[in-house]
Amino acid sequence: MSDSPDVQAVSKKASTDERGLSYSDSGQCIHQLIEAQSKKTPDRCAVIFGTQQLTYRQLNKKANQLAHYLQQLGVGPEVFVGIGLDRSLNMPIALLATLKAGGAYVPLDPSYPAERLGFIIEDTQLNVVLTERQGDEHQKGNLASAIAQAASIQPFYMDVNWFEATASPMTNPGSPVTCNNLAYVIYTSGSTGKPKGVAIEHRNTVAFIEWARSFFSPEQLQGVLASTSLCFDLSVFEFFVTLSCGGTIILAQNALELPELPAAGQVTLINTVPSAIAALLRTQGIPDSAHTINLAGEPLQNNLVQALYALDFVDHVFNLYGPSEDTTYSTVARIPKGSTTIPPIGRPISNTQIYLLDDHLNPVADSSVGEIYISGAGLARGYLNRPELTAEKFLPSPFCNTANARIYKTGDLAVYLPDGNLKCLGRIDHQVKIRGFRIELGEIEAVLNQEAQVRQSVVLARKDNPDRETLLVAYVVPKLKPINSTSQLTVRTLRDTLKQQLPNYMIPTEFVILDELPLTLNGKIDRRALPVPQWLRSDDQTYQPATTEIEEALVKIWSELLEMDAAQISVYDSFEELGGTSLLVLPMLAQVGESLQVEVPLEAFLENSTLVGLATTIEIVRQGQVDIYPRIDLSTRLDPVIYPETHLQGVIPSIFLTGASGFLGGGILYELLQQTRADIYCLVRATSKAEARAKIQRQLNRYSAWEQAFEDRIFIILGDLSQPLIGIQPQQFERLSEKIDLIYHCGAWVNFIYPYSRLEAINVKGTQEVIRLASRTKVKPLHFVSTIDVFGVDADKVLNPICADDPIGPSQQLLTGYARSKYVAEQLLKEAQSRGLPMAIYRPGNIVGHSKTGISQTSDFVAKMLQGCLQMGLAPDLPMNLNIVPVDYVSRAIVSLSSPAPAVGQAFNLVNPNAISWSELVARLQQLGYDIQLTSYEAWYEQLAQTVSESGAQTENTLASLTPILKNPILIQGLLGPFTWDTHKVEQTLATKPSCQLPDGDHVFGTYFDYLKTIAFLPPPVKPQKSKVTKLNRESKTVVC
Repeated sequence: MSDSPDVQAVSKKASTDERGLSYSDSGQCIHQLIEAQSKKTPDRCAVIFGTQQLTYRQLNKKANQLAHYLQQLGVGPEVFVGIGLDRSLNMPIALLATLKAGGAYVPLDPSYPAERLGFIIEDTQLNVVLTERQGDEHQKGNLASAIAQAASIQPFYMDVNWFEATASPMTNPGSPVTCNNLAYVIYTSGSTGKPKGVAIEHRNTVAFIEWARSFFSPEQLQGVLASTSLCFDLSVFEFFVTLSCGGTIILAQNALELPELPAAGQVTLINTVPSAIAALLRTQGIPDSAHTINLAGEPLQNNLVQALYALDFVDHVFNLYGPSEDTTYSTVARIPKGSTTIPPIGRPISNTQIYLLDDHLNPVADSSVGEIYISGAGLARGYLNRPELTAEKFLPSPFCNTANARIYKTGDLAVYLPDGNLKCLGRIDHQVKIRGFRIELGEIEAVLNQEAQVRQSVVLARKDNPDRETLLVAYVVPKLKPINSTSQLTVRTLRDTLKQQLPNYMIPTEFVILDELPLTLNGKIDRRALPVPQWLRSDDQTYQPATTEIEEALVKIWSELLEMDAAQISVYDSFEELGGTSLLVLPMLAQVGESLQVEVPLEAFLENSTLVGLATTIEIVRQGQVDIYPRIDLSTRLDPVIYPETHLQGVIPSIFLTGASGFLGGGILYELLQQTRADIYCLVRATSKAEARAKIQRQLNRYSAWEQAFEDRIFIILGDLSQPLIGIQPQQFERLSEKIDLIYHCGAWVNFIYPYSRLEAINVKGTQEVIRLASRTKVKPLHFVSTIDVFGVDADKVLNPICADDPIGPSQQLLTGYARSKYVAEQLLKEAQSRGLPMAIYRPGNIVGHSKTGISQTSDFVAKMLQGCLQMGLAPDLPMNLNIVPVDYVSRAIVSLSSPAPAVGQAFNLVNPNAISWSELVARLQQLGYDIQLTSYEAWYEQLAQTVSESGAQTENTLASLTPILKNPILIQGLLGPFTWDTHKVEQTLATKPSCQLPDGDHVFGTYFDYLKTIAFLPPPVKPQKSKVTKLNRESKTVVC
C-alpha cells in the first residue's frame, strides 16, 4: 500500500508542517533540556507564584535534592510518582525532581473525587506520592482518603517534610533513564466510565519541545501563564516548553485568577481553552502584555478570535489541535485578524503526520471528509494496562515502511481546505442519527452561535427516558444583557434562528438556557454535567390554562406523553415547541381518538398544532365539517415576471443538478458524468463546499461509482431550495443563469406523512426558483423529476391502466402532502412551458436498490411495509401491484430520455412493466421460509392496532408509529402500487438504448430483498427455503414505462 501513488501523495501532504521543520531525535530527556537551560541562564527567573519566585539555579538545586531523596525511596525508570499538589513553587520542583530521579509523574488533582483518585493510584500501583498537608480541607481529604486506602503508599509532604530532602546533594543526580522511558501518565475520560492512562515517553515530549522552540520566539515565551491542571496536557506546554526555552512560568490557580496576579503584567503568552479566554475577555482580565494567545481543547469560534484581536495589544491568536495521545498538540494555525470563516486547525507540527482516512484506512479524496489519524514522534506508548484498547486505537501504519510505525485513530472528522489547512468537523461520536437523519451536532451549534444574543452553545442527543426516542437538546448561554436594554434571549428566538438555516429534523426539541456551561477541572465543557432538560415557560409566551373539557383532556394527554407538568401547558402552546417530535404526533392523535372518540386528520392537526387549535379541530370534526382528506386549494400561478428571455444555442457544456446528494440524485449525477462530457453544477445544502462534496462522494460510493476523474467536473453551489433564488446571492444567481445550459431538478423533500404546507417551501417554491433560473438570461431546458403519486387514487380506480399522457390528479384524490406538492410543481412547469420554456417530466415509481448490489434506502414505505408485515407474520390482502424499479435504471433512463435531443414537452412514467402483485409477493416470502399469511385488511389492521395497544412505546414493529394513517387502505394501495401501466410510449423511445433493459422482476426483487436481509433490516426466515422457488416474472422488458 505504501508504494501506491495515492499513498505517496497523501503521505507527502501529511508530513507538511506549519514551518516545514523536522525533528531529529537527540536522545535527550526532558529534564536534561531544563538542566542545560539552567546552566545557560542560572539567575533568570524561572517560576513566579504570587510574590514568591525561583531562579533557574534555585529551581534546579531544589529539584536535585528532592530527586536524590526520591531515588532513595526506589524511584527510577518506569516507576511512578504521584503529584498531588496545589499551585505553589513546590509544583515545578516536584515535576522536575521526579523526572531527574528517572521516574514518571502521575497527576493527582486534589480536587478530584476520592473514587477517581483511588482508581488512578491502584492502576499505577503508586508507592510514592508528593503532596502537602495544608490547603483545602475537603480536597486534601479526598486525596488523603485515597492514599489511606492504599497501604503501600509513602506520602511525602513537601510543606512539612522538606527538611528530609535538604540533606541530599544539590548536584544533578545520575540515572539510567533514557528517552524511551516514561515521563508521565495523564488520565483522560474513558467511554466505559473508567479513566484511561495515556503513557508518554521522554522522546515524545522532547520532540514537542523542539517544535515549540522553533515555532515561538523567546519574546513570546518570556512569561507564560501556567493555569492549567496537571491532569490536562496543556500543562506540558506551560511547564516544560517554558523552562526548556528560558522563559518564566507564572503560576495561577486558574485562568480567571490572572487579573489578580501580582505578575499579571509579565504574562506574554496565555495558553488555555476558548471558554476560559472568553471569560477573561468578558471581565477585561487580559493584561496588555499578553501579545500571544494559544487556544486548544475546544472548538474555536471566529467571533471569539476577532474579539481578541479587537484588543490592540494582541498580535497572534493560534488555534492548536491535538489529543493527549500525541503529546499535547498535533496541528497549529494562526488565525488572521479580520477572518470571517470558521477557524481551521491548521497544519501538522514538526515531525507529525496527519492522515484523513475512510473506514477501511484508505486516504479520502481531496476536499472529502475523513477521520483524523496521526503518526509521528509525539505518539504515546499507549494506554497503561489497557493492551486491547491500545491495539484498537494505535494501529500499524500502512503509510510507512519503518519498523513499528503506528497511526493513532482520533475519532475526529476533518477535511483539507483548498489552502492546505485542516478544518475539524467534530467528533464521530458527535455525529448522531435521529429518525433516519444523520446530524452533525456542531452544525447546529455553529448556527446558534451566530445569533447575536448567544455567547456559547452546546447541542446533545439525549435519551433520558428509554421509552422515548432520542431528542436533540440545545444548551445556550446568553450574552450579558446590555445596560438599559430590555432584550431577552428566548426559546422562540432560538427556534426561529435555526429554522431560517436548518431543516426541521435538525431543530432541537428542547432548549435549556444556562448562566454558564459546566466545565471540567481541565477547563473543557463538561457534557456529562449538562442538566436533564425540564420545560419551563418562556417569558414571551402568553399563558392561558385549559378551560373546556376537551382542552383539559388534551392537557392530560400531552403532559403524560411529553412527561411534563400539566400546569406548565398553555392552550396557546404548540405540540412541537413543548417537545413533541414528528414521531410522537401519530401516537398522540391515536390517544386523542381513543380518549375523546374522534378521529383527527393528521393534516388538520399539523395546520394548527397548538392545543387550542387541536381542540377547535376536534369540535369541527364532531360537527362533521372536516373530511379525513380535506380538499385544499392546489391552484397556483407561476410568478408573472418569469419568461424565457432568449433561445438556446450551441452545445451543452454545463449542467445544473439539484438533489445530487440524495438517493436518486446521486444516480443521475453518475449517469450525467458517464453519458456526457459536461461540467455538473450541484446545488447542495451544507455549511461548506468540503462538506457538500463529501455528501456527494458518500452517495456515489454507495453505488461503488466514485471515480477520481469526476473531481474536476463537479462544481459545488451552496444553497437551499426553500429560499428565494435557491438560497444564493443575486449576483451568483445571475452568473449561474449565464453559465448553465441544461437543468435536472431532482431535489425534493420526500415525506408521505407531512402535509402540503410543510413541503411547499422546498417542493413547490423551490421548483419555481429553479424555473426562474432556467428562464433567466437564456433558455435552459428543464428536466423535472416528479412521482407517479400525482395520479389520484380512489377505490374505483385501483388497478386501472394509466397512460403517459393521462391527466394527473384530480387534486382531491391525492392522498399525501408529497403527492400534492409534486402535483402543484407540475402545474408550474406546464405554465412555464406555455411561456416558452422547454421542459420534460419524469415520474418514477417506487425506487429500490441498485440492480447489482441491492443497496437501498430503508426509510421508504416499501421497506417499512415489508419489515412490519414480516414482524407481524401477517399481510393485508389488498389489490395492488408493487411497482419497484432499481435506482440505477431509473437514473440511466432519465439521462437517456433527455439526451441527446431534449424530450421537450413530454412526460414519462418511469415504472416497471413487470410489477409484482402483492399476493404474489407474499407467496414468494412464504417460499423463502417466512411465516407470513395473507389476511383481510380489517383483520390485519386490528392485529397491528392491538400490538401497539399492548406494547405501547416498547413495540418493535416499524409500522407502530404509522398506525393512524394505515387506517385508510386506499393510502396503502396508493403508496405501494394502485395501477397497471401502459408502457408503449417509453418502450418505443428507449428501444434503441440497450443499456435501459431491466432484468426480470425475480432478479430485481431478489437483489433488493437480499440486501435488506444482509444488513439485518429484515428478520431471517423461520423455515428452510423451499427447493423450488417460483419466479415472479419470466420476461425481461424495458426498465421504465
